[in-house]
Amino acid sequence: MRMQIADGFEIFNPVFDAHGVEVGLGKQVRSKNEGLKVRTSLVAACDQERAPGPPRPVPTPFLLLSPPVNSTRHSPAEDHAHFQVPRIFPGTSPLDMAGVDQREGTIQVQGQNLFFRETRPGSGQPVRFSVLLLHGIRFSSETWQNLGTLQRLAEAGYRAVAIDLPGLGRSKEAAAPAPIGEPAPGSFLAAVVDALELGPPVVISPSLSGMYSLPFLVAPGSQLRGFVPVAPICTDKINAVDYASVKTPALIVYGDQDPMGSSSFQHLKQLPNHRVLVMEGAGHPCYLDKPDEWHKGLLDFLQGLA
Repeated sequence: MRMQIADGFEIFNPVFDAHGVEVGLGKQVRSKNEGLKVRTSLVAACDQERAPGPPRPVPTPFLLLSPPVNSTRHSPAEDHAHFQVPRIFPGTSPLDMAGVDQREGTIQVQGQNLFFRETRPGSGQPVRFSVLLLHGIRFSSETWQNLGTLQRLAEAGYRAVAIDLPGLGRSKEAAAPAPIGEPAPGSFLAAVVDALELGPPVVISPSLSGMYSLPFLVAPGSQLRGFVPVAPICTDKINAVDYASVKTPALIVYGDQDPMGSSSFQHLKQLPNHRVLVMEGAGHPCYLDKPDEWHKGLLDFLQGLA
């Protein structure tokens, strides 16, 4: 992912430890004034998600970190077992969802194109309300399609729209409205909601997408039907007064094996109207580790919203 800056540009790449396991996001700054000189640093608020499967070979360019002192290394088999491959539900493929209408396309948001995938009940059935799905840095709207979440939501009567965030997925050409790990203006997600004509939606927000969803959640006059944070970043950048002012019902989700989920919960629990779903044995992308539990918890929460 590349972002233009005043005197050059920044390149974001995965950061790997000495065993080839992804541990975060690194930033390379190429300065015009320094020719080819590159300054590399680790983004502090990194996203811990990675695609399911065993550790991948370290690509280039990369930042190689020494393993932590007294750290425990799991075997590739254990890693593979922990990160389950996203599944396609029986009788379903990305291009064939029986009883569900689907489409994909692009919307214009603040002068830039963003890709989206949408599902809704088929055969002209009524829609209860809209659900907007965001994603982490290693994923995209395709994650929700392959996992079956888009179909499950449409079958339950909801209009489900998953977007590819700026600079990621099929929105790679779009520039992010804020640096990675910093809160984006709440007006950005408000513009997405308006462009898609969602009405007051439920927003599902894992990991990196917290930089977009949290400012939107606490913005004055923000209209959200519900909020489902899944170990999002930037929770420490919202103050207690703003958290306390939110009346939106929230379902806080995280895996009990995810330190980032536990730390984000310490801030999110300040939301006055919240429920908690902790998935035992699940890591940072807990919806991949426990898809059945994820879908049941999500649909139960949505069922309780007016």
